[in-house]
Amino acid sequence: MKGLLKNNFMGVIENVKLLFPLAILFGFIVSVTGNASLLSIYSLSITPIFSILVVLCMRKETLSKWYKYKISLPVKRNNIIQSYYISHLCWCIGGMTIVTFFMLLTVIIHGNQYFYYGFRDAITLILGGGILAIFIGSFFYPLYYFLGVEKIEITAIISLIVSVAIIVGISLLINIFIGGNVSDTTYYISLIVILIITCLTFVCSYLLSAFIYEKKEF
Repeated sequence: MKGLLKNNFMGVIENVKLLFPLAILFGFIVSVTGNASLLSIYSLSITPIFSILVVLCMRKETLSKWYKYKISLPVKRNNIIQSYYISHLCWCIGGMTIVTFFMLLTVIIHGNQYFYYGFRDAITLILGGGILAIFIGSFFYPLYYFLGVEKIEITAIISLIVSVAIIVGISLLINIFIGGNVSDTTYYISLIVILIITCLTFVCSYLLSAFIYEKKEF
């Protein structure tokens, strides 16, 4: 498993080596300017962008035929799928960590003039991007193994669109259910519900990907 995770990490590094310095640079720009709109855009977009770059690294495996060689190694196919999901989750956590750092830096420099509802607004921005990133992976991997290795870009686009649509749909349903005035208790209950749905989707996605990959012939 360690070898698989290391291989996944090295593959993703090639994709994010340009984005990472840009993410850091943009983070400092947001912190220095203190622009509220830029802070929201940065917080909600960085982790999903990392997520998309992570799934697109599968293209390299396709071109190099590494995915065919990998199944000949003394590892179970289930472990190969596990390594992708663990790697994806780690990069999502990494993206949220970067967002958290620059959000704190912005507040330290300019004071807390961004979050009307306090701590929960910050949580919404950080977890919002993270949840979207996890959903992207949840839909991408089963589609990748089902549709085939030749349609990676299309699969990534479909995953992004479906993920955004589902998050918007869940948010609308919750808003309809709880009404306009949201107390802290109601907010955190809603957040827990969304997190549970996200985790269940991620786990079910892993099980489906493992099932498809086990039956697939290369």
